[in-house]
Amino acid sequence: MRVTIVRSLAGGTRCACELQRAAGVSAPLLSHHLKVLRQAGLVSGQRRGRWVDYTLERDALRRLLGAIDVLDAVGAAT
Repeated sequence: MRVTIVRSLAGGTRCACELQRAAGVSAPLLSHHLKVLRQAGLVSGQRRGRWVDYTLERDALRRLLGAIDVLDAVGAAT
């Protein structure tokens, strides 16, 4: 689910309602996954009336991918 959200946000800022439709899940379930992504620093949100617009934090995602690459390299060396 979180990968689906990140993929959707890779195309730019999305409203929570758009993410809900794309993921095909209930609002509470989407909210839970977005909360986890926000806490990890991978997604940020800005309230717009009733909805929240979400944006992918690309620098945080780059750091995460870099850390994964390091772990992968260490695993390949052992």
